[in-house]
Amino acid sequence: MDKTGWSKSVKARMAVVMTLSGILPIVICHVIVFSNSGGPIQDFLRYIPLYIPLLLILGVFNWFLADIILRPITQLLSSTTRLANMDMRTRLDVDNHEPIETMELRRSFNKLLNRLEESLNIQCQFVADASHELRTPLTSIQGYTKLLMRRGPNIDANLLAEALQTISDESGRLIRLVSDLLQLARADAGQAIINQQEVVDMRDVLQSVGDTVTVIAPEQIEVKFIIPATPIWVFADADRLKQVFLNLTNNAIKATQAGGKVTVTLRASNNEAIIRVIDTGIGIAPADQQRIFDRFYRVERSRTRSRLYGGGTGLGLAIALTIIKAHGGQIELESELNKGSTFTVKLPVTEKSTPPTVAPARSPRPQDKE
Repeated sequence: MDKTGWSKSVKARMAVVMTLSGILPIVICHVIVFSNSGGPIQDFLRYIPLYIPLLLILGVFNWFLADIILRPITQLLSSTTRLANMDMRTRLDVDNHEPIETMELRRSFNKLLNRLEESLNIQCQFVADASHELRTPLTSIQGYTKLLMRRGPNIDANLLAEALQTISDESGRLIRLVSDLLQLARADAGQAIINQQEVVDMRDVLQSVGDTVTVIAPEQIEVKFIIPATPIWVFADADRLKQVFLNLTNNAIKATQAGGKVTVTLRASNNEAIIRVIDTGIGIAPADQQRIFDRFYRVERSRTRSRLYGGGTGLGLAIALTIIKAHGGQIELESELNKGSTFTVKLPVTEKSTPPTVAPARSPRPQDKE
């Protein structure tokens, strides 16, 4: 170990401090005794060479004593070093007979490894799901493109129209998927995903959503918006909020069978704008409710291409949660199988003339998700 290494060694520092703390009381007592005896200073100086072997003895003793004290730390360091070449699922062994400090350090390190493994698993699953979702439209586009190239000018007009329509639909789906992934990537990086904010009336946002939804909703499903007469002001990005409620309402319509009803309500309570999207659809199982806001998670994956689920990518609710949290709000879910679901969005209200001076500028990171 070089000189710099010695100065940075905890063991060396402990040995030096312990040695000085051992020799210092002896020197002080020696000085006090000679001061009280009134002897000449030369008598005191004659004993100074005797401190040299005492320092050496104390130094060697304290060096080995420091080694004993630091042995649990050395063992912990050795264990953590071995982890670098081992499976991430391996954890440090915790011995209940070791010192409390190192035992707690091992437990904390194991908790950190658990978090890292969980994050890695989420990332791997995210990459796998994203790859799958990207591959599906690309495969369709490639297949129909090869068909057009193979048939050439002799292709039937109906088949040509079908192929071009499929390519257009899958290209649009691919663009939406990439856009959604970009939004989530920005959120993960802590970048703002909401644009210029201003004081907006939630009634206007929901009215715009209603105008869009009533056009695309099936006639067999009743869609109703209950909006108060008085304005409810929020400081927000109106376009992003419209995106959220379009997604929630569209999901409610897809999950509701013919003869059912979807109701969107707005009210203010306790300085919050409360928006509820209520449907009488098939509902969501309790096990699925815990993961409904996870990326790429879809209820009953085997039915994701059915009429009820519309072949979504499973990113809509994850993006909705991110947008609402970026506005300082929250989303809650209540659901019961075969009876319907209720998504409740809560946003802080503001005064029309006094918007907040500081708006939520950054999106929450994934670890902040509740």
